[in-house]
Amino acid sequence: MTSAKHKNPPAKPKEKYSVQQALTNYYLLVMFTLFPLFFTDAYFNIRHDKYYFFIILTGILVIAEFLIIMTASVDKPPEDSKLEKPKPKHLYEELSFMDWAFIVFLGINVISTLLSANPLDALLGTQGRNNGLVLMAFYTAAYFMITRCFKYFEYIFVALAFGSMIVYALAILNAFYVDPFGMFPLLNEQQTIDFTSTIGNKNLLSSYICIAMPVMIAMSLITKKTLLRVIYLVATGFGFAALMTADSDSGILGMAVFMIIYLVWFSNSLVRLKRFFLSATVMLLFAKLLRLFSLCFDDKSKGFDKFQEIFVFSGIGWILFAACAVITGILYLIDYKKPNITISKAVPIALAVVFGLCAVAMIGIMVYFSCIDTKTDLGSFERIIRFNDIWGTHRGFMWIRSIWIFGDASFIEKLFGVGPDMFYSAFSPYFDDLSKYGDSSTNAAHNEYLNYLITIGITGLLSYLAIVCGTIKNAVKYAKENPMLIACVSAVICYAVQAVVNLYQPITTPLFFIFIALCEAFVRNTKAEKTAV
Repeated sequence: MTSAKHKNPPAKPKEKYSVQQALTNYYLLVMFTLFPLFFTDAYFNIRHDKYYFFIILTGILVIAEFLIIMTASVDKPPEDSKLEKPKPKHLYEELSFMDWAFIVFLGINVISTLLSANPLDALLGTQGRNNGLVLMAFYTAAYFMITRCFKYFEYIFVALAFGSMIVYALAILNAFYVDPFGMFPLLNEQQTIDFTSTIGNKNLLSSYICIAMPVMIAMSLITKKTLLRVIYLVATGFGFAALMTADSDSGILGMAVFMIIYLVWFSNSLVRLKRFFLSATVMLLFAKLLRLFSLCFDDKSKGFDKFQEIFVFSGIGWILFAACAVITGILYLIDYKKPNITISKAVPIALAVVFGLCAVAMIGIMVYFSCIDTKTDLGSFERIIRFNDIWGTHRGFMWIRSIWIFGDASFIEKLFGVGPDMFYSAFSPYFDDLSKYGDSSTNAAHNEYLNYLITIGITGLLSYLAIVCGTIKNAVKYAKENPMLIACVSAVICYAVQAVVNLYQPITTPLFFIFIALCEAFVRNTKAEKTAV
């Protein structure tokens, strides 16, 4: 009697790295490294430099991918007439919720442009910051290219680490009047203080940090390679030091909310929790190293905001650093002695409740001092917890008037706005009142959501929120199956938070849309792998 031979099942063929995927990955590589550093004439053309860089590079990608699709020859096996042919799928059956959200968002921008009083300005965004229909169309094109053609290799995120470190290092040097590119002699005194690195003013640097730095923190948690973890942690440290020099509330707000959300998220995993506190320790350490760096220049700098001084100059910074270092050490010790320990689900729930109550308390305090007690002198806290015209460097003035503008708008304008990036014309009746705060005009509400409400209406804002919220929802849903979603959605969350007090533009916003696309690409790949099993 012969024994049956057991044969191993054939190995699943390794997916080929196609030319389309390579082109998309190289596109991301350039966007993560060269795009943030590109400029031609100091800061005078930097917005247009980044705008045309993104437009041209994305255009090249779209054309190249289209030509490959049109000219590629695919060998097909001869069809067997006896076999039943699968029913062809309609195009709309291949589109996800996120795809439709982008199509609707672009469609509303088209309608808004056609209905605008100045369609050409709305098309190009010349009244504002080039956020016209053209840029929105290229965001949509980049989204569809990345979601269909991206293939994950970690070198792309390592490239982001090194690219961002250069931006951060330049920001730190500029903060102490060290000017490697010789930009400052071309600027006046105020411009020298306001502009930094190769990004632009300090608010835009904060916006960039809120995209790149959260990704580095998340990558340091999820990467399996020790060397790469060190690179991500160093990039995180440089990012926090650069944030200290940015003197911008938007960056602090975005990073604070991000750190709280991720602390709650990772608090049920000891391995990720210890790495989270390690990244926080590194951030606080680099803030203190920035203090030592300052001593080398006799503390001659552009200055630090009072909140940033807590981390850099104050003894409180040392206390926070020591506390995080001790917690990190304890967590590593526990994990060493009892590996794979499970933390109770009550921990993240309790943390979420505590932080939620703190948020409610802060909102309550703001409402009280803004609506009930409007007379008490709040000193330096006036600009934070009392909402009025001077709140947030007179952002309150612009937000309140923006609500008035929307209220006075026609029904069609309420639906579709006054045109993409046409905030300037809508806000022009209030320029005279704005001048008493030192600004003769403005082309942005310094709140992205209000800006979209005015320029592309309630339908445009809702479609934009569908994109952002849909991205976050999908990422949370599939993060356990694909940890890379944790890294990509971190940029989306942090940017979306800082956008409450900042503005969209072609300098950092393209990177935000790229990470939205990467989230959807990872979701699509995860779904495909589940279907194939």
